[in-house]
Amino acid sequence: MRNDLVAVFEKMYQLKIWVRLVIAILVMIAIAWASMLMWATQAHRRAAIEEATAFAESVHQMTLAGLTGMMITGTVAQRAVFLDQIKQSNNIRSLRVIRGEEVIRQYGKGVSQELPSDSMERRGVRDGRPAFEIRREAGREILKAVMPAIASRNYLGKDCLGCHAVAEGAPLGAVTMEISLDKMNAAVADFSGSITWIAILIFIPLTLLIYLLVSRSVTRPLNAMTGGLHRIAEGEIDLSRRLPVRGSDEIAGAAAAFNRVMEKVDQMVRAERVAAEVFDHALEGIMVTDRDTRILKVNPAFTKTTGYTAQEAIGKTPRMLQSGQHDEAFYQSFWEALNTHGVWQGDIWNKRKSGEAYPEWLNISSVKNERGEVERYIAVFSDITERKRQEAIITYQAYHDALTGLPNRILFKDRLEQALAVARRRNTGQWVAVMFLDLDRFKFINDSLGHEAGDQLLKEVARRLRGAVREMDTVARFGGDEFTVLLPEIKEPKNAEAIAAKILEVTRQPYRLGNKDLFVTTSIGVSLYPDHGKDAETLMKNADTAMYHIKEQGRAGYCFYNTELSARSIRHLQLETEIHKALRLGEFSVLYQPQVNIETGRAAGVEALLRWNHPQLGQIPAAEFLGLAEETGLIIPIGEWVLKTACAQAAAWLKQGLGLSTLSVNLSPRQFHHDKLVETVGRP
Repeated sequence: MRNDLVAVFEKMYQLKIWVRLVIAILVMIAIAWASMLMWATQAHRRAAIEEATAFAESVHQMTLAGLTGMMITGTVAQRAVFLDQIKQSNNIRSLRVIRGEEVIRQYGKGVSQELPSDSMERRGVRDGRPAFEIRREAGREILKAVMPAIASRNYLGKDCLGCHAVAEGAPLGAVTMEISLDKMNAAVADFSGSITWIAILIFIPLTLLIYLLVSRSVTRPLNAMTGGLHRIAEGEIDLSRRLPVRGSDEIAGAAAAFNRVMEKVDQMVRAERVAAEVFDHALEGIMVTDRDTRILKVNPAFTKTTGYTAQEAIGKTPRMLQSGQHDEAFYQSFWEALNTHGVWQGDIWNKRKSGEAYPEWLNISSVKNERGEVERYIAVFSDITERKRQEAIITYQAYHDALTGLPNRILFKDRLEQALAVARRRNTGQWVAVMFLDLDRFKFINDSLGHEAGDQLLKEVARRLRGAVREMDTVARFGGDEFTVLLPEIKEPKNAEAIAAKILEVTRQPYRLGNKDLFVTTSIGVSLYPDHGKDAETLMKNADTAMYHIKEQGRAGYCFYNTELSARSIRHLQLETEIHKALRLGEFSVLYQPQVNIETGRAAGVEALLRWNHPQLGQIPAAEFLGLAEETGLIIPIGEWVLKTACAQAAAWLKQGLGLSTLSVNLSPRQFHHDKLVETVGRP
């Protein structure tokens, strides 16, 4: 039974909601109507039965009133005729008068019809209480009534105690009758039929009204909402459509909620379209994976960068992109950062479909649900091959000389510091050698043949220097015609001496520039760690000092640093500062050395000689400061001063009558390169 009910309900739920609502409403109305009809029918039936009961009581009174005298004077036949007349005139099925125990005792039993025939009658004449019972015989209903007659001094106008020797209140007998209820049932049936037809006539327009109300208030809004949701699911979304909101009932609330959902969907769709456009047109590759790192979605930039199409990538893991250039520790650190902070970014090497490894900038984030569980990962990456190439170029340019391709001052110093750190850590007694090289008279070549020829010469020198040293050694260009060499590991100083000699040999070989052969020599200064310094700055300074010393000694050689060279270098620096002051304070003077004619023995001219008498240092030899003045460029103003002073003195001697045929003034080679030399000499 229960399964049958479940099956019925399941079939009901397969119907449309408006059908179910109409059926439910009609069923409820039908139940209510049937209940009301049943109640009305029963009430009508009860009224009819009560009416029959009242009729039975009236027949009872009429019968007893008519039989009172006949019970004494009349015969049985007369009483039967009387009862038959009452029965026929009142349409009574049967009518009898039965005697009670007291009457039988006083007057006898009488005829058989006057004796009780069933328990109902016996109970009635015994207890003296009226009884009514509806019986069904052959499909027909009858009302049997047993109404006792009670002894009383005034019963229906008669004194019962005058004829019967019984106690007052004792049952004398009873009138029993059977009344047919066919007319009553027919009336009730007619009433029920009328009510049923009335219900049917009411149900038809009521059903139509309910259908219209349900259709307009429920079915149409629900169909509109359902259609809208189906269109959203199928992608055919008309976001401008809204449901009408009528009233403030539940359906109106659902329509208003649906409209709000549509507005939200509109916003979400717009945002999704923007996100989809960004996803599809992003220059960076985008990859979305599930929590198990299975690829769910990739954008066109992913395919362009990696070479894998979406069909090839979806369902696989990013491990297909691994280049093999990172160890297990790298990926362990990667996942620790991602799980701890929810994000990781940095450079990583991956592999294209072609097998080519490439660098990329990767930014990967984890997306969590409301429970804090990772649902997916989103990786955004870009190919930084070109950036790496540019960075490499910039780095190379920052640490290398543009002309020769050799390391520059910065890289040389960095490698020197690394070599010193290794030497200090190993502490094996090995030396580190630093060489400073300068091309002798390079400025003369540069000025006479041009800068292009000078650049070609520097490139060739750089090539020869690289060939003269070991693979581990570093050759750098400091600028101009200055080069440096780092020997990070030498067993003894004579190894550095051998390399210096080799450099001198290869650099003095002729250089072919155009159609000319040039010969260039080199001056080399050498300093050793740890003998000549413990840090990079000191070693470089001392090698430079040794190089300048060899230049002063005639160039084209090498020299190892010693402490005397350091003192000489300090004096040179001091003299350079003092030369500036001497020119400004007038500390220079000119001596005139006579030039004698050997044949005549007479003075033929004089030679102007520059002298410097320092207030604290005393007389400084010209050989000591003239070279320094030439290097610093101060020889130009000093030379102009000597010319002017010597010419003024010669003019004064001529006025005194001293006949001098010549006046000699020595000039520096640098003065001959000065474009105003002729103008200076000719100036009055």
